[in-house]
Amino acid sequence: MDWPIDQLYGLLNYIYQRIGYLFYLVDPRQCMFEHVYQVPRYVEEMFPVFIALAIAENGLRLVKGKPIYRFNDTIASVGQGIFQECVRLKLRSFEVLVYCMVWDNYRLLSMPWDSLTTWLLCFLGVDLGFYIFHRISHEVNIIWAVHQAHHSAEDFTMISALRQAVLQPFTAWFAYLPMALFIPPSIFLTHLQLSEIYMIWIHTEAIGSLGPLEWLLNTPSHHRVHHGRNRPYIDKNYGGTLIIWDRLFGTFQSEDTVGEPVVYGLVHPVQSYNPFYLQFHHWIRIGQSVFRAENWSNRFGHLFYGPGWSPGKPRLGLATDVPLIDHPVEYWSPAIPFWQNVYTIVHFLLILGYYYTVADGHRQLSQQTISYCIVVLLVSLTTIGLLLENSRFGLHLELD
Repeated sequence: MDWPIDQLYGLLNYIYQRIGYLFYLVDPRQCMFEHVYQVPRYVEEMFPVFIALAIAENGLRLVKGKPIYRFNDTIASVGQGIFQECVRLKLRSFEVLVYCMVWDNYRLLSMPWDSLTTWLLCFLGVDLGFYIFHRISHEVNIIWAVHQAHHSAEDFTMISALRQAVLQPFTAWFAYLPMALFIPPSIFLTHLQLSEIYMIWIHTEAIGSLGPLEWLLNTPSHHRVHHGRNRPYIDKNYGGTLIIWDRLFGTFQSEDTVGEPVVYGLVHPVQSYNPFYLQFHHWIRIGQSVFRAENWSNRFGHLFYGPGWSPGKPRLGLATDVPLIDHPVEYWSPAIPFWQNVYTIVHFLLILGYYYTVADGHRQLSQQTISYCIVVLLVSLTTIGLLLENSRFGLHLELD
């Protein structure tokens, strides 16, 4: 049956808009809102596009002779994304909450919410703010303890972009506060989401150099460097949408300059799929270092200097302390029985559907019900992670 012209036009317009969100190619006039509650949940609206992108990326990987996604690393990444979204089900955005408090009580002037100048200034402000807190996340150990979860994936795919730090919204807010003195919260929330969406597609090995755009934009090539654990790539390319801040502040590094492929993950890889361990294991390491420190100066260093610091070293540690990479790289991937593979995948797909149902209808649920749903999701994700590790505790937890 032929589709009516207006329905076909509506579908094409829907696809066009979502692709535009992905690359920050939007009409500012359609992304200006007077109040925060009017701002759409752009990230949620991108879910179908994101699934399509993951399928397309796998196709490109096959064409280029690369293996498709490893299901264990993929499940762990999606699980981390759900973990963060469980927090957002209770509190949409801590950054926006604090931003609104400053705007309501301390703003110096009120720029018009429907002004192109306001929109462009907020775009630059959000991007610079992201660079600032992202760099601090790598250079201050207690903030790195939060952010490191995003770097724990050993595969670099669009799915790995979901491997987010649960507590990151509680550490990033300060970088955006200067804008709250003059830019309306609704415009800020719009750019906060569009910036997050843009950074999805740069997590891929399927796209090579983009030519002259590499000078201005953060691209997959630049972001591969950022996620690399090769010595020359450590603590480089912090940009969000633009790469100009890295070029200005001396943190830029181009790809293919070290004579070996980029290897992803943490400098000291974490061998776990347990969502809680992935999120919080570095806190254990910090606590042990602080406990063993000989004086308060060293305790301060373990907390507020770089994650590679130790007494007698520069604030950010020494590049020579970063382990050299042996090739071919062996990725951690525990062998589990075939039935356990199938069971884990089916269980995860059910949990994914459960999460999407809760997220889509949470406005109609009580806070008590949402809390119960969150507990179910987190216990299930932990069980799945332990099953992927072939841990006997996973089977016990699943049976319980």
